[in-house]
Amino acid sequence: MLFGRKDKDVRLTDEQLKKVTNGMSKKERREFDRRQDELRREREEDRLLGWLEFEDELDDM
Repeated sequence: MLFGRKDKDVRLTDEQLKKVTNGMSKKERREFDRRQDELRREREEDRLLGWLEFEDELDDM
C-alpha cells in the first residue's frame, strides 16, 4: 500500500487492509484502489528510469 510518498512503501496485513477499507463506500473503495494502482505504476516508472540512468552512467565509463 502506498500513501503518496515515493520513499515509503507501507506493508499491511490483510486484516489491517480490511480495517482501513471496511468503512469505505463502493465509490470510495474504487477511488482508493485506483489511486493505489496509480502510485504503484509511478513507483515502477521511477525504478525503471533510475535503472536506465544507471546503465547510461555505466556506458559512459
